[in-house]
Amino acid sequence: MTGNTGGRPPLLLLCAAQFMLALDFAIVNVALGDMQRDLGFTDNGLQWVVGAYALFFGGFLLLGGRAGDVIGRKRLFVSGLSVFTLASLVGGLATDPFVLVAARALQGLSAAAVSPAVLALIAAGFPEGKERVKAMGVFGAVSSAGFSGGVAAGGLLTEYISWRAVMLVNLPVGIVLLALAARRLVADHHATRSARLDLPGAILVTSAMCAFSYGLTVASDAGWGSTTVLASLVGGTVLLIVFLVVQTRVSAPLVPLSIFRNRGVSSGDGIAFLSGGVMSVSTFFITMYLQQVLGYSAVKTGLAFFPQAFVVFLASVPVVRLTGKLGARNVLIGGGLLLVAGSVLLAQVTSGSSYLLVVLPGGVLLGLGVTVMMITTAVAATSGVAGPQMGLASGLYNSSRQLGVGLCLAVGVALAGMAQGAVRAIPIGGFQAAFWFTAALSAGIVAVSAIGLRHMAGASAAGPKVAAPRPADTGAATGAPAAAK
Repeated sequence: MTGNTGGRPPLLLLCAAQFMLALDFAIVNVALGDMQRDLGFTDNGLQWVVGAYALFFGGFLLLGGRAGDVIGRKRLFVSGLSVFTLASLVGGLATDPFVLVAARALQGLSAAAVSPAVLALIAAGFPEGKERVKAMGVFGAVSSAGFSGGVAAGGLLTEYISWRAVMLVNLPVGIVLLALAARRLVADHHATRSARLDLPGAILVTSAMCAFSYGLTVASDAGWGSTTVLASLVGGTVLLIVFLVVQTRVSAPLVPLSIFRNRGVSSGDGIAFLSGGVMSVSTFFITMYLQQVLGYSAVKTGLAFFPQAFVVFLASVPVVRLTGKLGARNVLIGGGLLLVAGSVLLAQVTSGSSYLLVVLPGGVLLGLGVTVMMITTAVAATSGVAGPQMGLASGLYNSSRQLGVGLCLAVGVALAGMAQGAVRAIPIGGFQAAFWFTAALSAGIVAVSAIGLRHMAGASAAGPKVAAPRPADTGAATGAPAAAK
C-alpha cells in the first residue's frame, strides 16, 4: 500500500497531523488552572481534562491501529481527523465542565484512530532501510517537538489569549489538513478489503486498555488501595488474559501473537513503554518544580521548556543520520544513556536549585534522549513487519508508549508522595524520588536495547539486517495458519 500515485505518502501532511496530536496531548497542562477558575471545576474533576483524553486515547489505540489494516488507513485518517477537529471546536466553546471533559474524551478517541494510521502510512509507504529511517526521523522529530513544545505553546496561549485558544488552535490546522488529505491521500481500502476485524478480540482488548487507563488515571487521587483502582487494574488484567487466550483460538486474530517473535517489534514496544514513562514523568515534575518551587508563571514555565523543544528540532537530522550509520540498537543505547544523565542531574534539585545550572541542562539532556527515542524506536518497532500488519505494529507501538505514559506517571506521583493529586504541594524529596525513577526507567531502556536488539547490532539503514517479513506474519494477518519461527 502506498499513500499516493507516486508510491510515497505526503510525509509533511502526515507529520503535521501527528504534530497536532502530540501538541494537544501536552498543551492543556499549563492551562488547567485557568480552566478550573473559568468553568468551576472541582479539584477531583479537573484531572479528567487530561484523564479523559488519556483514557480514550490509550484504550482505543490498538483497535485503531488494526482498524486501519481492515477498513483502510486513509479512511481512518480522514474520519479521525474530522472528529478531532470538531471536538476541538466543542471544547473551545465549552461553558460547562462536563462539555469540556466530553470534548477531550472525543479528542482522545479520534486521536487513537489518526495516530496509528499516520505511522502505518509512513512505514508502509517507505521501504525498510535508508528511506524509512529518514521518514521515521521526520515523524519522530515532529512528535517529540510537539510533546515538548506543547507546554511552551500552552503557556503562551493561556497567558496572552485564553485557555480556550489551546483548544481552538486545532480548528484551522485541522481544516487545512483535511482538505489536503482528501486531495493527496489515495484510498487504500481496496488493498485491505479481504481482511476481517476480530470483534470479540477488539471488545476484549479495548475494554482491558480502558480499564487500565481508568485505574491509572484515578490512582493518584483515590489512592492505589481504593476499591475503584484495584477493581480497574484487576479487571483489566483478567480481560487481557482472556483476550490472549481468544487470540490463539480464532482464525483471524486482532493481534496475531506471532508478531511478538519479531524481536524488533517486541523490544521496540518495550522501549516505547519505558520512554513514554520518562517523557511523562519528567515533563510533569519539571513543570511542577518550576511552578511550585521556583514560582514560575504559566507563560514563564512554557518559555522554560523552549530550549528543550529547540534541542529536539536541532538534533533530529543528526539522529536520523546516526541511526542509518550505526544502527538502531547502538543509537538507542546512546539515547538511553542521555536520559539517564539528564534524570540523575535533575534528581539533585533542592529548594534553592538554579534553573540555569540544574533544570536547563537536565532538560536539554532529556530532550536529546527523547529525540532518539521518538525517531529510532519507531524504526525498530516496525522493522521486518509485513504490509498487512503495519497498522497493527503501529497500534502496538503507540499503545505501549501510552501505557508507559499512564502507568509510570501514576507510579511517579505515588513515589513523590502526592496521595491527593497535583493540587497538593510536592516535597523536595518527592521531586528527587520522581527523577530517580526516570533514571531507573532510562537504565531499563539501555538494557532492553542492548539485549533485545542484538540482532540489529551494527545494522545500518543502507543494508537492513533486521528480520525480513516471514510467511507466518502475513498468513497470520489473513487468517492462514502461522508456522513457528
